[in-house]
Amino acid sequence: MRIRDLPCIVYDIEVFKNVFHCTLNNTETKELIKFECSERKNEMQEMCNFFLNTKAYFVGYNNIHYDNPIVNYCIDYFNNDKYDYKEICESIFNLSKVITSKDEGALDYWKTWKYKNYFKTLDLLTMLYSKALRVSLKEMQVTMMYPNVQEFVVDWQEPLPLNKINKMIDYNINDVMSTTQLLERCEKDIKLRLDIEDNNHIDCLSKDGVGIGVELLKNEYIKKTGISWEKLKNLRSEQEYIPLKDIILPNISFKNPILSNLLTEMKTLTVTAGRKAWNKKFLLNNLEVSIGVGGIHSINKPEIIIPKEDELLLDSDVNSMYPSLIIKYGFVPPHLDKKVFLDIYSKTYNERMAAKEAGRKLESDTKKLTLNSVTGNYQNKYSWLYSPKAVMQIRINGQLILLMLCDRLLELGATIHQINTDGVLYSLKKAKKDELDSKLKEFEELIKLTFETEEYKCFYQLAVNDYFCVDKKNVIKEKGIFITEVKLGKGLTPKIIPIAVQQYFLNGTPVNETIKNCTDIKKFLMSEKTGKQWHVEYMNKEQQRTNRFYASTDGGYLWKWKLTEDEDTKELIKEYQNMLTASGITLLNNFKDLKEDPKINYNYYIAEAKKIITQLKIIQLSLF
Repeated sequence: MRIRDLPCIVYDIEVFKNVFHCTLNNTETKELIKFECSERKNEMQEMCNFFLNTKAYFVGYNNIHYDNPIVNYCIDYFNNDKYDYKEICESIFNLSKVITSKDEGALDYWKTWKYKNYFKTLDLLTMLYSKALRVSLKEMQVTMMYPNVQEFVVDWQEPLPLNKINKMIDYNINDVMSTTQLLERCEKDIKLRLDIEDNNHIDCLSKDGVGIGVELLKNEYIKKTGISWEKLKNLRSEQEYIPLKDIILPNISFKNPILSNLLTEMKTLTVTAGRKAWNKKFLLNNLEVSIGVGGIHSINKPEIIIPKEDELLLDSDVNSMYPSLIIKYGFVPPHLDKKVFLDIYSKTYNERMAAKEAGRKLESDTKKLTLNSVTGNYQNKYSWLYSPKAVMQIRINGQLILLMLCDRLLELGATIHQINTDGVLYSLKKAKKDELDSKLKEFEELIKLTFETEEYKCFYQLAVNDYFCVDKKNVIKEKGIFITEVKLGKGLTPKIIPIAVQQYFLNGTPVNETIKNCTDIKKFLMSEKTGKQWHVEYMNKEQQRTNRFYASTDGGYLWKWKLTEDEDTKELIKEYQNMLTASGITLLNNFKDLKEDPKINYNYYIAEAKKIITQLKIIQLSLF
């Protein structure tokens, strides 16, 4: 791969008290380059010169916060022959400890090398994920279905034995090659960022979407107001206590007595900022609903919803709910110029809609980043957008608007099945469709928002965020445990289970048939990651902390253990936990280890699928 006509070189480093190693992979020439500093050889000067003199983008995973600073440090101090390998390795090891320290003040000691720019770079971790959502490279290897999920199980605080250096290098190479594969998957993300850089003159190649969106908004706001960044970055609208009566819109009202009483109660409340500050549960026509400062959702039990011959099963969602609330009601942080902010935000929204309709995907995606970056930063106390009141205005009024929709649907005799974030799922008599359309249009004019209504043929749910359904075009929509494709960085569960459940309900295919006829071992795989306090054992051998495996009939159990103090003897004992109690397992961290006959424990997967089916069918039978 090339970026701005420069080759991408993927790299990763390993640091021990007595060994330093750097592996690089030129994605254009496929050349693998290795530099070592140990008692065997000292190639530190050659490595420094390579980074300094090679015109390329050096790509890594978490390299901005770890690998880059260490390489920059090496360039500053070790691009010479003044030091022997021991001095170099010990110095790098000490810097590594400072970088990985949890001490908040540690950055002051190494930020000099963090912000050096001796070479062009791209960090896939910071590009893909915000700080709160980041996942390890091993978790990425698992969800990429990379052939070899490999950890190096040693004491990283101790010198590395000479006879383990080659094994460490193999591990280093594996990380580099998996990062290379991840880079290839990110081609669209990179193309979008390059387009943004060219059109907006900002450096964002290694930034996540929210970070880019805020940066674009910030630049436009500074341009329109003339305020300096030094002043803007310190602005906040702190508010510890928020009376709800001050933020609830005047056009919020209800006819339903339960909802009307709820509104009256809410107007008496003063809440604190934070998602857990206030919450209330109530029944709305036999549907339990949770409302609060963190959001609204129904509390759903397992249910199969198939509309009768004279019914429609509909889902009405608010179009771009949060951006629309900001634009239509001016929910802007008080410390900002409201008119300027709304002009920028509204223009961005309109341009995004026009670009989307015209098929200008890069432009549409760029504008979307800006629109979606705002509300999260309203609640980020480190952001210049911070305003607990503004985010509360959006959340509380958004929830009440959904309940106003429910109020009108109940008047039409609808059955509310689900309420979640920005939409309502309900059943309605076909004869009421024209009346529904009229009420929705009238409601849209009242609340200044628009709805998009979709019709479903059927809806199968275990809970509010675990369901699958089929729309009128026979497109299957999946959420939660019913997702049948592995999502990058989102954990690995056996996808054969939701596949079998869907096939059973939608096509009448027996679970046994779906599962036993599947020949793709990847559909049976699952993974577990343990914290650093745990050790992992399989067949009496210690294993790495991230493991990929399948349920098997000829495997052992996968255990994790940690040392705990016995209450009576005060001695340290091993506390064991079985990581899959219902079956033995076979590790498949490396696809090369796959047996010709893998002895899959089909009964485990069949039983898991049938548990879900039973939960749904029991509820269905209880309705008649």
